[in-house]
Amino acid sequence: MRLFLCWVLFFCYIAYADSYRDLLNDYQAKRYEKVCSDGAKFYLKNERNEEILVAIGDACAKIDAIQPLGQISKNLLSTKEYRESASYFTTLMLQKKLIYQFMHDGINLKELNLPRTEHVLSRVFEELSKGNYRTVEKGIEITTPQMEYRLWLSNDEPKKAYIDEYKEGKLVQSHWYL
Repeated sequence: MRLFLCWVLFFCYIAYADSYRDLLNDYQAKRYEKVCSDGAKFYLKNERNEEILVAIGDACAKIDAIQPLGQISKNLLSTKEYRESASYFTTLMLQKKLIYQFMHDGINLKELNLPRTEHVLSRVFEELSKGNYRTVEKGIEITTPQMEYRLWLSNDEPKKAYIDEYKEGKLVQSHWYL
């Protein structure tokens, strides 16, 4: 019986190690949607493998799935790099929430300084907090030398905040957040 239990535990360990390896392989292959969705089983079980959690969090951030980042960031503690990743994820969550409130409730973002990242939420938040935007019929427009952003709210309930990125008048990417 003891031998049987050891074999079962050994095979469970191998299967779990394979799922780690598969997830990291998908991340390296830039299959971010798959990593983010498959990663749910790790962070929902309060996973402690920080390398896996950073890969999942980065993949989710890349596909605008900001919601899981709170669950992920709380377990990134052991090294300076992991704590920086936790701060990055938390910053994106806060920026998303503040942009959403700005669009819905008109809160004042001026003079709020948060860390800047290359994520679209950070670029938009920075311009909004500086007051570098104009109100138009359907929302907000932000023009920078690199890109133009158009922010607007959907008509459905609950309303989604959209951020459309334009370059040279052509839609490059559309993002939406709740």
